This record gives sequence, structure tokens and C-alpha cells, in this order.
Amino acid sequence: MPAVRPELRIGTWLTARRVDLLLGIAATVAAGTGLASWAVGTDWGRWLTIAHALAGLSLLALAPAKLRGSVRTGLKRRRATRWLSMLLGALVTATVVLGVLHATGLWHGVGYWSALWTHVLLVAFVAPLLVWHIVSRPGRPTVADLDRRAFVGGGIALAAAGAAYWIQQFAVGDNRRFTGSHEVASFKPAEMPTTMWLNDSSPRVVASDWELTVAGEPVAIESLRDRAAPVTADLDCTGGWWSRQAWDAVPLAELLPPSDEPTLEVTSLTGYSRLFPARDAANLYLAVGYGGEPLRRGHGAPVRLVAPGRRGFWWVKWVSSIQAVNRPWWLQLPFPAE
Repeated sequence: MPAVRPELRIGTWLTARRVDLLLGIAATVAAGTGLASWAVGTDWGRWLTIAHALAGLSLLALAPAKLRGSVRTGLKRRRATRWLSMLLGALVTATVVLGVLHATGLWHGVGYWSALWTHVLLVAFVAPLLVWHIVSRPGRPTVADLDRRAFVGGGIALAAAGAAYWIQQFAVGDNRRFTGSHEVASFKPAEMPTTMWLNDSSPRVVASDWELTVAGEPVAIESLRDRAAPVTADLDCTGGWWSRQAWDAVPLAELLPPSDEPTLEVTSLTGYSRLFPARDAANLYLAVGYGGEPLRRGHGAPVRLVAPGRRGFWWVKWVSSIQAVNRPWWLQLPFPAE
């Protein structure tokens, strides 16, 4: 019987190739569910958030087996590319740790350098390094490695991840929404964070000079204020926080004339825009204030969209036009590029 290469065996049954396969599956599931949960604001998205957490925590559960096996052997070989592999390991570790910090609330922050945004940014560096690491290994895993032992090992890692997730949820309590976001300044609009999507910026135009058109017709901001009524809705930002406010708002269904077009395009003065199904007009609102006071400029003054059940990047700020268009609402990037 040929001797078993020591670098391919971690224990008596879980080989390094099986560990690599399980790590690859966990990383892929974590990336896919993470992006999907980032976009979904409805209640069923909680299952994406849970799957993302379990996949990420499984990476931590499998890390000791990886260190005992191929990492230790790879360092002994002193390949020229070992530094890239070490960088990949460091980035994966930092990504998972940032996710845990955000989830537990030990550090979640607000803005581009919050734990969550940094977590997402690091994924962009991890992905190409991970692909390189897999395809460059001479003993990369195959489908044949997905056998009973791999399933048992994966099951153990998933059970450990589930236990860690339960402890985490018990410690955090109900501060987090089902998306994973932390509550900030509910019904305190003056304390609600001011964040923007990527390179969007807040325009400096006074309300009296604001030009708003709905279906091609001008609409005065003052007329919206006269018609506005409180609408309680949760703004759930992709930066990892949510805030519940009583928005002084008017439903789009009251402002739009009858139309056969399937889609509504809501555009900001900055050029930022999103497409919505026209059938959702009754659940989309133009807000001019919150809690009886006018919107602040960083929150979209003088008029912004309120889109309950959707993540923050759908809530278009500084709205300048709303029009019905003849194209599918889903024919747009899932995340705006502006």
C-alpha cells in the first residue's frame, strides 16, 4: 500500500483536500448570501442573513484543520507564492472577524469605514486571491472529495457555527433587525446618521428653488407639505444600521395620473435613480419631513423617497423627477453604480 503523503492528511479521516473543499463551499455560500442579504429588505431575507452567518462562522470552525494541514506543510515548502497565500489567509480572517464584530455590536459604526463596509471591501480583495489559490494548487479538491467523510466534517463545522450563532444572538438581543442591521436613533431624526451611496453627494439648493416634476408636471414642495401625513417606516441602510421614523409623506399613487407603463423611474437631482414596479406606487412615498419637522439636507431635503420593505439605497434622496417608463423595472444593476 502506498504511503499517504503527510500534507494530505490532517486527522485519521479528514484530508487537506476535503478541508479545502469545505472551505471553498463555505466561502462561496458566505459571499453569495452576503450579497443577496445586502439587497433584500423584506422579512424573508432573514434566512439569507442566517445562512451568511453560518457560512462565515463555519470558516472559523474549519480554520484549525486548515492550519494543521496544508498551511503548515505549505510554509515548510517555502514556495515563492507563499506570501500571497498568507495574505489570503490574513484577509479571510480579517473579513470574518469584522463580520463578527458587526454582528455582536462590539464595533459596527456608521459610514464607509464601519465594520460592515470594511467587511464588504475586503471580500473584493479576497475573491480573486481565493480563485488563484484554488486553481494554482497541484492537489486542488475535486468532486470525488465530496464524500461521506467530507459531509461529516462539514456537518461538525456547521454544528459548531450554529452554536456560535445562537450564543451571538442571545448576547446581542433584539437590537438587530432581520437584515443584521443595528438600531440607531429611532424617532430621533436629529440623531439619525447621514450616509450616502458611493460617490453621491448632497446638492445645495434651497427648497424654494427646487424643481420637482411628477409625470412631467411640476409639483410644489409646499403642496406636498400641505398633503403630507405620518408614515412610520424603517430606513435600513446597507452600512449596517436601521432607524424607524414617522415620515411626513404623500403616497405616489395620489400624485401619479393613470398610466399603462409598467415601471416608475425615480431620479435624484444628483443623477442617481432607481426603477420600481408601477404597481407598488401605493407603497412608495414622497417625504418632506419627519416627526413634524423638515428633512435635513443630508437626509434628502427638501424631498426624498420612502420605500418601506426596501434597503436604504432604494430610498432616493433629493428627488427631482418621477416618471412612468416603458421598460422592465428589474432591468437595472442590483446595486447602483453611481
